[in-house]
Amino acid sequence: LMIELPLVGLIGLTFASVASFGRWRHTPLYDIAAPGAHLGLRRLRGRGVWARRSLIGASSGFDDVLPAELVGLELIETSVDWAGSTASVGVVRDRTAGTVSMVIGVLGDGFAASSALEQDGMLAGWGAALAPLARDRCPVTRVTWQEWAHPVGVGTHRQFLAGVATRPTSATTAGADYADLLDTLDRSTIAHDVLLTVTVDLRRVRARRGASTVAAALVVLSGEVDLLAARLSTAGLVVSPPMSPAELATAIRVRSDPTREHAAVPRSLAAIAGRGVAEWGPMAVECDWFHARVDASVHRTYRIVGWPMLPVPADWLAPLLTGGGQTRTLTVVMEPVPIGHAARAANRQLTSLETDRDDKQRKGFRPTARERRRIADIETREEELAAGHPEFRHVGLLTVTAATIDELDDACAQVEQDAAQSMLDVRPVAARQGEGWVASLPLGRSVRRGVWT
Repeated sequence: LMIELPLVGLIGLTFASVASFGRWRHTPLYDIAAPGAHLGLRRLRGRGVWARRSLIGASSGFDDVLPAELVGLELIETSVDWAGSTASVGVVRDRTAGTVSMVIGVLGDGFAASSALEQDGMLAGWGAALAPLARDRCPVTRVTWQEWAHPVGVGTHRQFLAGVATRPTSATTAGADYADLLDTLDRSTIAHDVLLTVTVDLRRVRARRGASTVAAALVVLSGEVDLLAARLSTAGLVVSPPMSPAELATAIRVRSDPTREHAAVPRSLAAIAGRGVAEWGPMAVECDWFHARVDASVHRTYRIVGWPMLPVPADWLAPLLTGGGQTRTLTVVMEPVPIGHAARAANRQLTSLETDRDDKQRKGFRPTARERRRIADIETREEELAAGHPEFRHVGLLTVTAATIDELDDACAQVEQDAAQSMLDVRPVAARQGEGWVASLPLGRSVRRGVWT
């Protein structure tokens, strides 16, 4: 027994060291232990592939027609006053997180062609539009913007030419040259769609007398989106009305499987029959360590683990946003922090770092450059908060989509290069690709509450 005790202790120490410092494919073992075990358990139970049971429509429960990554989500329809008229709007309710979300489209024009001074002014307008969300007792718990880039080709332009041309364009030398130019541009014509998802926490909404908490939250959410849209319009951005249930369902389906027809009819047969709100989920989902297959498309999601350490210009994301011809989604989740809370947190961090620095100096050690940089960064943040600039916690995700694994690997290699050009360090979310795919959709579900590291 005395011999076995040291052996058991040595085995335990070895196991703890491997779990703490070990890596698998550049990912820390402690970071993938729980999701990896969950993924392996699902495979052992024969649940590695999820497929929809009912092919004739949804039942009243919703959860039986959604994969595990989407369980708890519900797409509901409500009416809001928008631009002086009543509009039908789709709202995503997350029963698991206790939130409701509304989606609007945002379009900015001329940023790439503007001067550096004008670009700084545009970013200042964007920040001014978001700043009021960082007030005390604000019901908005997070704002998510997603930029979806996908090849669209020049088919629409060809149809336009065919409709206005009096004779075939190839009948002349200039027409033939123009057709060759269109052939060259077909694969490099990329569409960029930006959606802004505003999420309200039910816990922050005060229920009105005679109304449910959800009904009160929908009223509050509509008001917050209306005010945010007005501020964005003042900043020079073009804001679309909140997406209808059919539009939101179409956006979710097409982003989940871009191999679908891009020019899908916004109002499908299911919507006409009154079942369109529920028919937004996939038909099949299979999650692996480093990819998730949804219907006929394969997704791989990266997390941005390193942001630029040096000062950057306003267009520092241009290499990532404009590079390549891949289908990919850039998702940035922002959680507003009340200025008072942020100031107290900065003061605590600064006090702790300065205490550690003073202790090291008393013991004869000099602070390193990294430690001095951390103190300077927090002091700068404290000054910005004192000047009235709000703080937003943020998480960046990058999802690449392709039709096959080989095409996905090629697309990911190019996207990784584009991210490096923008001075971003990206890492695949191992064993959590299903969650990454869901985060790339305009659903308001991304980072779990309290998990921002």
